[in-house]
Amino acid sequence: MKKVLCIAIIILFFTALSWALNWEKQGDYYFLTKENRDNFSLEGAGPNIFVTKYLKYDGIDFLVRGAESWQDYGRLNLEGNNMFSLPISPGMKVGEVHFLAGGNFGNSYEHDALMRLYGDKYFYAVLTVIFIYQDGVYKSFSVPVFWDWFSLGPGTWSREGARIKSLGENPVRKNCSIFHISFTNPRPQEPVNNILLTDSWVDDRPFSDVFAVTLRSSDMLEAAPKEEK
Repeated sequence: MKKVLCIAIIILFFTALSWALNWEKQGDYYFLTKENRDNFSLEGAGPNIFVTKYLKYDGIDFLVRGAESWQDYGRLNLEGNNMFSLPISPGMKVGEVHFLAGGNFGNSYEHDALMRLYGDKYFYAVLTVIFIYQDGVYKSFSVPVFWDWFSLGPGTWSREGARIKSLGENPVRKNCSIFHISFTNPRPQEPVNNILLTDSWVDDRPFSDVFAVTLRSSDMLEAAPKEEK
């Protein structure tokens, strides 16, 4: 019996440790870490030259800077028509999910004769988040993104808990706009099994580069404390 109990404790310890390796925390906010490539595994978005480890927009901190060895600042893997599953512990309660996203320069309408009339540096994307609850119910929310590689003025669009706000120029990518995208969970007191993120694609390439994730939760998710560098 003692042996079984010890094994169970060891399993729980390493499970908690695996969650902690994914997140940093301050108060009710959790920041998806960039200390390894488990989540931000796609490269080629641009150099990892953020001045600070965190950026703040609309009162929300985002962890944007990766490890010193990274050659770029990293993106969530949305290629191959993938849905990205946030590495949360099943059954936790999540109030909000926040993203920083930029445009993927490799995806334009250069191969589409009709859309090319609007210019080969303009393209339209849809980012979608799906909350999947333990009772089997799911809720889906989407925001439209119109990537403009010349100049995109300030503006905000919101509907039913989904919101997107233009933040101006990406601090580390020339001529690239960035957006603060957020989704509010309509059932914040219901345990969540999974949170999925998906983008629209050309072939199997995502239109958008999602390079920072912050979530708000009143639950306790194992995480390292926020550490400024």
